[in-house]
Amino acid sequence: MRTILHLALRSILNRRVTSLLTVTAIALSMSLLLLVERLRTGAREGFTGVISQTDVIAGARSGPVQLLLYSVFQIGNPSNNVSSETWEHFRSHPAVAWTIPVAMGDSHKGFRVIATNNDMFDHYQYQRDRGLLFRAGNRPASDRDVVIGSRVAAELGYGIGSKIVLAHGLAAESFVKHEDHPFTVSGILDATGTPFDRSLFITLTAMTQLHEHPHEDDEHAHEDDEHAHEDHDHLPGLTAFFIGTKARTEALGLQREIQTYAGEPLTAALPGLTLAQLWETLAYAEGALRAVSVLVIVVGLLSMIVALYNSLNERRREMAILRALGAHPWMITAILLAEAGLLTGASVVASLVLTYAAMAAATGMIVANFGVVLPVTALTADEWVRLGAMFLTGLAMACLPAWRAYTNALVDGLTIRL
Repeated sequence: MRTILHLALRSILNRRVTSLLTVTAIALSMSLLLLVERLRTGAREGFTGVISQTDVIAGARSGPVQLLLYSVFQIGNPSNNVSSETWEHFRSHPAVAWTIPVAMGDSHKGFRVIATNNDMFDHYQYQRDRGLLFRAGNRPASDRDVVIGSRVAAELGYGIGSKIVLAHGLAAESFVKHEDHPFTVSGILDATGTPFDRSLFITLTAMTQLHEHPHEDDEHAHEDDEHAHEDHDHLPGLTAFFIGTKARTEALGLQREIQTYAGEPLTAALPGLTLAQLWETLAYAEGALRAVSVLVIVVGLLSMIVALYNSLNERRREMAILRALGAHPWMITAILLAEAGLLTGASVVASLVLTYAAMAAATGMIVANFGVVLPVTALTADEWVRLGAMFLTGLAMACLPAWRAYTNALVDGLTIRL
């Protein structure tokens, strides 16, 4: 066996350029399949973990998927706002345990600003049961305080006490800035792996002051936040509000009640069900990518077989000499299969390196754009099975050139053809 592997390795090294190109082609194709699966499962885990324990999300009339995307993942913009009276109505609903109001529309250097109240820090949960924790400082104590996410602090170099000026709109560069209403960083959140890492949090009354009362004096600007929340005149229109019910069984009934609310047209989304609808919508694209990946792997393996098969004409004399030295025909076959095994094995290893490198790059890009962290974990049992199946497929496809080498006559390699 050692002799066979040695001869196979020397043969590969003798054709190093062809072998390297073959390994690269197969590794890229295998990596593509692994990457598609990893991005698919990672995206589902990452996006599903962004919001937990929230039973209903209510917002202006739109689609449930659209509501979920702009209110939770900060993708897109709302079609309209929800009045604070509507929020107060459902806030006092007998089936509701808590609500989290959310108002958007401003930004700071490309990071979105979320106006909310202390219920955000008390009730929002992600990854099943994890809440928002502070790395430094605390929640806003006044309408001039702002809490920033971990990536905002890291990318902009802010700390407790830093002064921040917000801008109107969601563009990275805005010409309308609220310079007459600066904020002071009062808290920095721990990293969550959610879009909140790229967010800034202010009070609801602060949002109102930015857009309706820009010239109020400092005494009013520092008015107690909790007192201000009870005054409807100081509440802005809301982008959405998250609802936690007293019992999960009441979520469907509450959803119907919200969508048929006579006060204004509303949409209510159940986060888990809406995410499932989103993945179902993307299932066709996932299937197409998976099919393309499999075809690319087949093409890559075929390129290896073609390379081995074409090399037989060049190596007939080599095989004949081995036969003349006493090598059994099965040894010739074993050498070809060993070459295919070494090439496929090297491709598997290279594909793993490429996959994890691509995952790291993709994770950075997704975090930068969506604030969602894709989990980079060890290979699952299914992935090991796929790699094993690809390795065995490579060996099986190598049987054709191996059989051709086996059936070549000894004299065919020694005879000089003119």
